[in-house]
Amino acid sequence: MRAVSLLLILACPIVAWGQIINEPDQDTTEWRGWTGIQLKWRPLRTVTLSFQEQWRWKEDFGRFDRRFHQMEVEWNPRGSAVVEAQAVAIGLRHSTRPDNRGSIQGVDKLLRWQAEHVTEWEAGRWEFKTRVRFQEQTALALKGGEDPQDYGQRKTWRFKCTVGYNIKGWKWDPAVAAERFADRVPEGWQPDGAWRLRLGTSRKLAKRQKIILFVQRDWVQRYNPAEPGVALVAIGAGLDDLRLQGAVEWTAGVLYRCRFKSPNRKDD
Repeated sequence: MRAVSLLLILACPIVAWGQIINEPDQDTTEWRGWTGIQLKWRPLRTVTLSFQEQWRWKEDFGRFDRRFHQMEVEWNPRGSAVVEAQAVAIGLRHSTRPDNRGSIQGVDKLLRWQAEHVTEWEAGRWEFKTRVRFQEQTALALKGGEDPQDYGQRKTWRFKCTVGYNIKGWKWDPAVAAERFADRVPEGWQPDGAWRLRLGTSRKLAKRQKIILFVQRDWVQRYNPAEPGVALVAIGAGLDDLRLQGAVEWTAGVLYRCRFKSPNRKDD
């Protein structure tokens, strides 16, 4: 009995010491703020043009992050309920991103094009929407005067599903959206990507005006492009390709949307 007690006493410091060296992951968490305005115009029954201006803040709303302008053309074919529930769109986004960190400060200018397919349908008071988007981002200018070609091409597939519910007698209808970002990586690398979960609500201010409020959570895990036991150099990767920390970003956003129509065109 004394031998067992002695072993338990000796084991306690070992367990405590083990807990100290196995600290939890020190991943980063911060709040961001997004504000924006979107204008939509439908010159034809099947074509919609939109322009969006957005401003973003980061580091718990303490630092301006970026501003972007985005143009998009959407085509919604007609003919049957199945066809009309679908749309395809092509967009172009120009971003201006100040970077005041480090010894070199300045502004990065980025250009992104995107193509997407959207499907929408209703079941009673439920509303469902899916979106598949491919986007590619390149640099126009970098803050340190580096060659924009060094930035490379950031190619990403995005898969989004939204579920909304129309509450009777309630003007702020809720919606939940989940989205997966799947980055294109070189052949032989481990898959990489991120997740986004958004809880939002919207309300019509007038016949063609709407305000959208949302809170979302973005998170990305630590990343090693090589499989366990495989050296980075064996797949053409380096230390810069490692992501040593995960990140969780919470965002509070507000978006104003306004839709116009041609004077001589009747509403659907």
